[in-house]
Order: sequence, then C-alpha cells, then structure tokens
Amino acid sequence: MPPLSNQLRSLRAVRQTTSLLLENPQHLNHFDLSLEKLDSVVDGVLALIKRDYKSPQEIPFHSRWRHFDSATEKRIQKLVLDKAEGVDQVEKVRRVIDLFVVSVLLDAGAGAQWSYKFSDGTVLGRSEGLALASLDWFLAGGFSATPTSTPQRVDASSLQLVSVEALENAFQVSVSNPLVGAAGRCSLLSRLGSVLLDPINARFFYNKENKDYRPGNMVDYILAKGVEKSDGKVGVSVTVLWEAVMDGLSGIWPATRTTVDGVSVGDVWPCKAMEAIMKEGSKAAGPIPNLAKDDGFYFVAFHKLSQWLTYSLMEPLSLLNCAFEEMDIMTGLAEYRNGGLFVDMEVITLKPETKARGVAAAAAATSGSTVPKFEVFDDAVVEWRGLTVALLDLVGARVQNRLGMSAAELPLVKVLEAGTWKLGREVAAKLRPDSKGPPIDIVSDGTVF
Repeated sequence: MPPLSNQLRSLRAVRQTTSLLLENPQHLNHFDLSLEKLDSVVDGVLALIKRDYKSPQEIPFHSRWRHFDSATEKRIQKLVLDKAEGVDQVEKVRRVIDLFVVSVLLDAGAGAQWSYKFSDGTVLGRSEGLALASLDWFLAGGFSATPTSTPQRVDASSLQLVSVEALENAFQVSVSNPLVGAAGRCSLLSRLGSVLLDPINARFFYNKENKDYRPGNMVDYILAKGVEKSDGKVGVSVTVLWEAVMDGLSGIWPATRTTVDGVSVGDVWPCKAMEAIMKEGSKAAGPIPNLAKDDGFYFVAFHKLSQWLTYSLMEPLSLLNCAFEEMDIMTGLAEYRNGGLFVDMEVITLKPETKARGVAAAAAATSGSTVPKFEVFDDAVVEWRGLTVALLDLVGARVQNRLGMSAAELPLVKVLEAGTWKLGREVAAKLRPDSKGPPIDIVSDGTVF
C-alpha cells in the first residue's frame, strides 16, 4: 500500500474523509445539520438551470474559463487562441494552460472591497476580477522570459522574480482598493517557479525541444499518457492529470500546511470531529481514514485549489481531443460560495458557542461586523468545508435524479457550474446586499479560498 502521505494527496481521500462528517453528525462540534432543508437547495439549483440554459446538456464545466468570458466577450478565444499566430494547436493549448495555472493559483478570496478594471473597461471583483487581472498581466508579458517577442507565456524564471509590489501594481491594489493575501499570492507564484525548475518535476514541465520550463508543458506529458480511441478522441484517466497537478505542484504549498513524515500533503487539515468518529470505530470509514488512524492522524482532505485547477485544465485539453475518464472520483469544491449556500439555506447552522466566538472575532477585527470570522485552519472551518463537499454529493445526485440524467450525462462539475456556486453567490447578494459576501468570513492567506 502507498504511504499515508501519498494516500492523503489522492483524490479518493477527499470523499473518504468528508463523507464521514456527514454520516456522523453526532460528533460535529461546530454545526447542526438539517438535511430536510436540502431539497430547497436542489429546487434552487434546478430553477437556475431552467433560467440559464435551454437544456441541461448545454451546461459547461465549472472551470476558470468561465471567469474570463462574458455573455458577449469570448476573451480566451479572442485574446489568447486567435492571437497565437504561427504556432500549432498544441502550443496554443500550452499557452492557455500557462495562463490557467497561474490564474487559478491566484484565485483565492480577494475580499469584498477589491475590484479590477480590465483593459476593455469592464470592472469586476472577486473571482472574475482576479481572472481578468491575471489575463491582463499575462497579455502584457508579466510572466514571460521574453515579454517583447512572446509575451503570452509563463516561464519559471519570470515567476521567481515576481514581487509583491509588481503583483499589487498589476492588480490595481491601493489603500482604497485592498486585496486580501497579496503577499501569500506572490509567494505562491515564486514557489511555482521553483517547482517548475525542480529536476524531479522535469517530466511534467520541461520541454526538451523548446528547452523551457512552463506549466503548459504538462500538455505533452498528458498526451503521451493518453490512449487513442476509435472515435478519434484521446482517452486520458483523470488520475494522469491529477498526478501532474498534485505531484508536480506539491512544492508550492506553504510550509505551514499539514505534513506527514516530512511530506506536505496539501489542503488537508486536522479535525476534532474526525478524531471522535474514528476512535468510536466508524464502520463506514474507508481505507485512507483507517490508515491515518493507525498512524495517529485524524485529517480531512479537500484539495480545493488543486481540484479547481484540474477541472479548469480539462477544458483547454479538450481542444486536443482529450476525453477524460474516471471523473466520478473527483468531488465538489470546499469553498465559500458552495459552503455559504448551505449555511444561508440553513442546511447547516453554526452551534451557538462557535457562532459567538466567530462574531466576537469579527467585532474585534472590523467595527460593526456581525458575520462570524475564523482563521482558515480553525476547526470550525474544517468542519464547514468537509460538510460542504459531502452535501454537494447529495445535491448532485438529487439534481441528476430530478432531471432523469446519469452522473455521466450531468457530472458533478456541471452541477457546480449551473447551480451551487452560482446559487451561493445569488443568495449571498440577497441576504447581504452591501458586501455580497459569505455568511462566514475567513481570514485568508491567499492560498486556500
């Protein structure tokens, strides 16, 4: 059996750990669960699908690509793919993946006060604003080692030179336009440059022909692992892409993240409820929680940014006829829009003691704030995120059932895009029109949310 560190970094670790929290609500320390209210969430998701799509078959992936485009502006096609003249389709996709990797890693919560004015005059905040800021920076050659001749690329050597000042300038940060976690984002880009250059990752990121180190070079690794099918598609297991993302990029995570035997395991956190569940001897526990228990560890795995990146890379890779298999092992994303939805619609509610602690922290940090506030590593946040992932599985299954579609026809990643993420944002805007923020505030370091 692979070592525990490898197991915790796997996709299967997410569902095996998060599901236990939902199956054992008696051990939750911070939330009460009201599953009878879940159908209201499902109804809301179905209403959005009916409102926004002529047919459920039209729903795209929940992908970073959506944040670059609008109903009228197809910016990736117009500004990246169409501008890549004199290069083949593989190189075009390399450039899109260069951009997407950097942009996803910059896509932690921006804070309610920040916004960005794009080069075409569009002003947006949050995820869309972060996407447009990264796109402008990319188009200007901000990540390229040869910005004059080939600005639209990301080179390891340039990432290592990015400063906080450069990032704040590129993202239009000012006293009146503050961005949460600027230093953390800058450190993430610098570490990305280092992992791209690490010889152990050469199989993912080094192109022998071009003699360069780029995120987009993972295209060649993935294509080499694919199997040509009778319909002309290239069949690729999602585990191949996950290997490039998780193994290739594991070195970017902060040193403060959870480690097992000296190995960083990424977005994995200790959880008191998990300890109580495993010590009681849950019969539903899978092999990964049991292996962790044997070593005295009680963790919940999320891999939010890594899964978000994996979902986001599938779409440009489809331009090379890649068809991804084993999609069912991926999960929903443990972030504040999905999680906020379940809190706002009272499927889960903070226990009084935890809420009081969070409200007190918010009041101390921001005068007049009544939205509970916690550090990202707080046990309450770990519980919240774990319940979010498990509840998304239930919503996905119920939406598929109501529409008479299979998981293959309407995978969870499309339910996230058409429904839960969007519904979470719309409900938040109605309940908190001033901030439009989530019902629980997270102290972000720019590397998780």
